[in-house]
Amino acid sequence: MSTTAIAPNPSSSPHQPSTSDSAPTPDLDLETIPCQVGHAVLRSSDGSILCAPTGGLSDRDVGIIYRMLLEIGTKLNGEALQRFTISFGAVSYVVAMSSSCVYVVKKKQQQQQQ
Repeated sequence: MSTTAIAPNPSSSPHQPSTSDSAPTPDLDLETIPCQVGHAVLRSSDGSILCAPTGGLSDRDVGIIYRMLLEIGTKLNGEALQRFTISFGAVSYVVAMSSSCVYVVKKKQQQQQQ
């Protein structure tokens, strides 16, 4: 299993205005993730979009992924779900949760050498 470090976004600030009074400001630079072709950030409480989908990630993709998250739940035997990956042939969707945000990153699958 591989992990990818996500760099803090130097251009974001917890004091930036948001579209809603209670919307948290995402503080991660998702552009730094290798092989990513799109990303979005949602409010974890209701799935509203905090950072619109970019690149090859669509509003439809994000909506489906959030509904999947609701179906699987965020707890399993008392342990909090932190991250899951949905893999297809050419792309994968990596979903990571914090207390206030859901981060969705669409990535190109890396070819494995034999």
